[in-house]
Amino acid sequence: MLNYMMMESTGRFRMNDFINECDNLVLEVKGLLKQNTEWILRYREYAEKIISNIETIKSLKHGRFREWSPLYLYMNVTQAKSQMEFSLRYLGQEVARLNAVKDMITISTKNFVKNNERDFGCKIKLDDVEWKSKTASDFRRHFLNCTKRTDNSGKKNEEHRIESLILTEFSKNTGANKAFSYIQPVKIAGVARFQMPTPLYASDINNLKYCGFRGGGIDILARTGRGRTTKLCIMELKDENDKKEPPAKVIKQDLAYAVFIMELLRSESGQNWWKIFGFGGIVPKSIELYVVCVMPSSKNNNTSFADKIIYSGKDNFHFQYMYFQENNNEVVDVVTSLKKYVSK
Repeated sequence: MLNYMMMESTGRFRMNDFINECDNLVLEVKGLLKQNTEWILRYREYAEKIISNIETIKSLKHGRFREWSPLYLYMNVTQAKSQMEFSLRYLGQEVARLNAVKDMITISTKNFVKNNERDFGCKIKLDDVEWKSKTASDFRRHFLNCTKRTDNSGKKNEEHRIESLILTEFSKNTGANKAFSYIQPVKIAGVARFQMPTPLYASDINNLKYCGFRGGGIDILARTGRGRTTKLCIMELKDENDKKEPPAKVIKQDLAYAVFIMELLRSESGQNWWKIFGFGGIVPKSIELYVVCVMPSSKNNNTSFADKIIYSGKDNFHFQYMYFQENNNEVVDVVTSLKKYVSK
């Protein structure tokens, strides 16, 4: 494997070597997925159960529930395919769980009380109380007035905090106050931010593994573009942009997960996943996935790999970058190679 830290810090980024390694990585991931086929049936069952719950999840938006910023709904595969349970998060940290029981939404802070008080000074305890109750309203108001973590919390969940502010930015309607237009996060039934799992461990790209149920998750799934030109983005997010983990290395981590998504869309459950990801129609004969590193802007920004394409049969992976600046937990500026693809 090449030493990306050396290559980028010395300015000797060898593009041909980088592309060759990415080509080899695609083959390596496909080989792992071919050797370990249990994921095919498992993800088919995931998709079938999620599809069967979509209308019920959608019904939350019709009078029973309204999301209250800065508290946001998240949903993982387990929650989406079986229980009507949601994770409620503040600055990316889970602070409560919501349950949809018949015509009532309840909220519980069980298992989160200690951390809520330590990290956010919140002493309110909720035991499956109604979302519209006064106690739940007091809980929401506490986080509405909370501006930061307490001094006792230390540096925790920084990447989750960054992820939350990026998702919040993406979720805005297109307009002057949106740093980058024509992008929206993938949400389950348009309601909850979706945590997409994979069966791969790619955090250490030099030690790529198939881990089945214990694989790593994709940081952000998003759709960008207009109409029929809309593309699915697989995004790897970092809370730092330094020489220890440079953008080219992050792109490779992201590519490993993108290969899994491509194989998933080409599997027997691909049509269902295409729908879950928010697309209409049938899965295209040729799929183009955007592979995007999302990192704070710094002197270590690397834009040289933008628009490079890795081919896999009729399908391809298109490399992109997104470097951002934030202020007071809000994205204030974005520099990205994606812009040229949504301005047509």
